[in-house]
Amino acid sequence: MSAPSIRLSKYPFSTNQLILLVALYFTLVFNFPFLKEVASTVLALDSYNLLFLATVPVLAFNLCTILFSLLSARPIIKPALIGLTLISSMVFYAKLTYGVVFDYGMIQNSAQTNTAEALSYLNWHLAAFLLFTGILPATFILSVKLRHQPRMSSMVSRVKLITISILSMVIIVALFYPNYASVGRNNRQLQKSSIPFTYLVDSFKYSKDHYFTKPRSFKILDASPTLEVSDSGRKKVIVMVIGETARAQNFSYNGYDRPTNQATKKFGLISFEKMFSCGTATAVSLPCMFSALTRDSYDELDAKYEQNLLDLVSLAGVDVLWVDNNGCKGVCKRVPTINIDVKSDNPLCDGEYCFDEVLLEPLKEKLAHLTAPTTLIVLHMIGSHGPTYFRRYPSETRPFKDDCQRSDIQNCSIQSLVNTYDNTIAYTDLVLSEVITSLNTLPQDVQPSMLYVSDHGESLGESGAYLHGFPYAFAPQEQKHIPLLAWFPEQRSPYIDKTCLQSRARGDSFSHDNIFHSMLGMLNVHSTQYDKNLDIFAQCKSPSAQEGMRLTQILH
Repeated sequence: MSAPSIRLSKYPFSTNQLILLVALYFTLVFNFPFLKEVASTVLALDSYNLLFLATVPVLAFNLCTILFSLLSARPIIKPALIGLTLISSMVFYAKLTYGVVFDYGMIQNSAQTNTAEALSYLNWHLAAFLLFTGILPATFILSVKLRHQPRMSSMVSRVKLITISILSMVIIVALFYPNYASVGRNNRQLQKSSIPFTYLVDSFKYSKDHYFTKPRSFKILDASPTLEVSDSGRKKVIVMVIGETARAQNFSYNGYDRPTNQATKKFGLISFEKMFSCGTATAVSLPCMFSALTRDSYDELDAKYEQNLLDLVSLAGVDVLWVDNNGCKGVCKRVPTINIDVKSDNPLCDGEYCFDEVLLEPLKEKLAHLTAPTTLIVLHMIGSHGPTYFRRYPSETRPFKDDCQRSDIQNCSIQSLVNTYDNTIAYTDLVLSEVITSLNTLPQDVQPSMLYVSDHGESLGESGAYLHGFPYAFAPQEQKHIPLLAWFPEQRSPYIDKTCLQSRARGDSFSHDNIFHSMLGMLNVHSTQYDKNLDIFAQCKSPSAQEGMRLTQILH
């Protein structure tokens, strides 16, 4: 490939020729998945027009031509085309290999990814792919000698090219508008697959929202929430464990035929079988579940500039501690936080990641020094974060031995990939069992409970999709269906009717929308933001649950 490029580079190209050549490359190579999806969609219809289908690559080619023409000023054309080629090569790899779409949510997720997480995607398969689809074409663009044209002549030439492209598009749309309107309206996911338009538009939106939007004033949802505590002085401790990338279908509690929940089996956890996430990436789901906003009304900036669950319960007088092994996406910024140091000499850490057992020591330390009537401890796991699933559990804790010890997971067998992922679930279960064991050692005058919920799920090759972060509207079920587990010890939880809760857990559907209100209810925090209808546990509280309780209000 490089030899022909060198020969071609000896001959001067006009700017228009370079634009057309790169536009053709983008259309036939980078947009191959897009064209394939369009073809599959159209050919699946009862009746279709092959001529309409033939115009789709022509339309894509004209759009690329117009875009590149707008970037054709002499000093910037090569840097712009080279930059777009290299970025598009990476986006193309993500789409072709994992089925990932770089829309607003994925760009947000990428922007908030730490270095260790980003490096986990590097492998020889990716390097070879980027070399052939990105670096070599970029080298060719760099080596091309552009023919000199007077400025006015160059501008006229470019205007002609743009005009021809626009006229071509107008003719196509005029002839096939009903086809484009019908296919586009009924298959909106296709609009997310075009390269480079999707990631350029959504990158612009993300940059505007985060770097060019005037900071808002912080919104107080409730200035005076109150905490209900026991007259007897009995303390309450709730440990909320936030899972990472755990999908419900791989939990034994939900009917999975593999022993992924052996460690907690003896504790009688309640599994909510129909639980769904707010988003398909941590950057969305984590702030969303702690926000008073529902998934339908969720807006990242709204959530960022208003009180969340932690703010409200802390203001009411709950002693809050967040222990983080994964990054809290701004949720914990106003409460006491312990960030796990991956570079510490702890044997559970390797300089880039720490196994989730590292969360147990801060938990035990906090449990040994309970001072407030009500305490909320949030443990944020790294859980099952991919693609390096094999780095999420110690080798001695893997019950499924033939696992995938590499990051290019698409090159592993499905069975070894599932084994690796199931090892992460089994290890999460082991950590949860240690959390419960620690809570069980508390004095009898302390009332403990635990809630575990994942941020989103994961695809493991189903229908060619891997990882997570797909646009919610057409994300597969595996990325949205998540586990929710609750533990209430028999002798210390008289306020919960477990039979009632088991029935709800098996039959009713829930989502992250319920977390905010359920946690307010569990903590006995009274707030104007509380909605009893969204509290999972409200219907199953025993009639005597409120006896011997009194309201306290912390003044600030």
